[in-house]
Amino acid sequence: MVAQLSHLIYRTEQVRSGEQAAAAAIGLSMAQLMQAAAQACLQAIQDHCAAPARVAIVCGPGNNGGDGWVLARLAQAAGYQVTVYAVPPTTKLAQQAQAAWQAEGGRWQSSIDSLHGYQILVDAVLGSGLSRPLTDFYLAAVQAINAAANTAAANTAWVLSVDVPTGLNSDTGQPQPIAVTAAHTVTMVAIKAGLVTGKAKDYVGQLSLAELGIGAAFSKQPAMAELVQPELAQRWLAKRKPSSHKGDHGHLVLIAGGPGMSGAAILAGRAALRSGAGKVTLVTHPHTLAIIAQAQPELMVHGTDEKGLIPWLEQANAIVIGPGLGRDAWAQQQLQQLLDWHLKLIGPLPPVVADADALNLLAQLQQGETPPHLRQWVLTPHPAEAGRLLRSVMSTRFADENMTAVVEADRYEALTQLVTNFNAEVLLKGAGTLIAGPAHQIERILVCERGSPALATAGSGDVLSGLLGALLAQHRQPSAAALHELVATAVWVHAVAGENAAQAGERGTIASDIVNELRALVNP
Repeated sequence: MVAQLSHLIYRTEQVRSGEQAAAAAIGLSMAQLMQAAAQACLQAIQDHCAAPARVAIVCGPGNNGGDGWVLARLAQAAGYQVTVYAVPPTTKLAQQAQAAWQAEGGRWQSSIDSLHGYQILVDAVLGSGLSRPLTDFYLAAVQAINAAANTAAANTAWVLSVDVPTGLNSDTGQPQPIAVTAAHTVTMVAIKAGLVTGKAKDYVGQLSLAELGIGAAFSKQPAMAELVQPELAQRWLAKRKPSSHKGDHGHLVLIAGGPGMSGAAILAGRAALRSGAGKVTLVTHPHTLAIIAQAQPELMVHGTDEKGLIPWLEQANAIVIGPGLGRDAWAQQQLQQLLDWHLKLIGPLPPVVADADALNLLAQLQQGETPPHLRQWVLTPHPAEAGRLLRSVMSTRFADENMTAVVEADRYEALTQLVTNFNAEVLLKGAGTLIAGPAHQIERILVCERGSPALATAGSGDVLSGLLGALLAQHRQPSAAALHELVATAVWVHAVAGENAAQAGERGTIASDIVNELRALVNP
């Protein structure tokens, strides 16, 4: 990816309108952009497989298909054996590109029976902007491409998608209802929002950006999101002063571990310790106190008593509530005490991370009521928890029964609604984790593209909570902007820890393996 736009994310309509203005500003025609797009795709093909490999290019009727027609001509000139499958072009640029292909003796077929036998398949069917289910030629094209790519034969085809895998909504990342499963997607001008989160991760494959020579001009318009960069870790995990002591590195209070769920509390506590918190106090149910204290001697473990949480909360630089908390009367009492104490405070507040059962209890407590103004809170839901929180405030846009599906259908919209409802920083977990804060404080959504399926294991979220709490405790009373970046830093470290833990294999990686990777990553 190129420097100007490599980390910026835009809505599809922004790209469509902005590319024409950017091209005009520097004197490039749309035909020249099409030529540049095809050249970028040819480079991707050449990087994968040398000529004279057999290449099938499937072209749709619009300018995405036009990119395919130009690519066919360039690939054939480069020595590849090219066959084109297409519907008649309908845009002027695509018609010109088809005519140029035919003028050089190129032929094309209008129906697809099978794409087996090709080494490379190019998907230039629909590109960005699709918002309705696939039908007719388009559905057949996607099915044929996927069938040839997913065959059990040793010579499985390699699939390149031009701009966006056909069938994928380029704003939400949702298939309509299926999409091309690409090995590589070359997206044009700028990264589209739907390519980096949710189900899109199953379809996009390796993502590369071709800014087509207009990146500098295009990047002047504001992006709606940006990718988390490794430099954040360098900024927020600076080397410590030789004279520092544990009091300099923050006191985290962790409220966790209901009866029978000591494991989640232990994982969160260990993650916090390995992430550099100077002190970690774990306030837990009296029945689990001895188990946790024996498992991790570095934790200061206390059972709740008639004094409640207040003595511990008053010492905290940051608070985490939720890992293994449960949903019984004891758990409800802990959350209510924290809410009552935190909402009444005036002035600087210790940040609060709410995870797991704390989120479910928050949704339950707020059912049908106006949600609280959760200043300096970080909500960390996975899609099912996000759905419960959305339903709890009776949002008419999220009244569907299957709330998890509603959230995943448009993760950006669900994230924005959660931030608006609770006025809190929200971290929406999943492939391509999303991070946002109140609009008056935070300019852009942050997206973490790092991670591994190894993170989809019990306890992984508890590790993230402990890690995040530790980073917040070490940076006392962060501003809204600093809080936003610290959350992103924790997400990035957790994601890379998952990747590193899975070096021996994603399947079978457990949460303790992720904890073991944290120490190296928080000392960049």
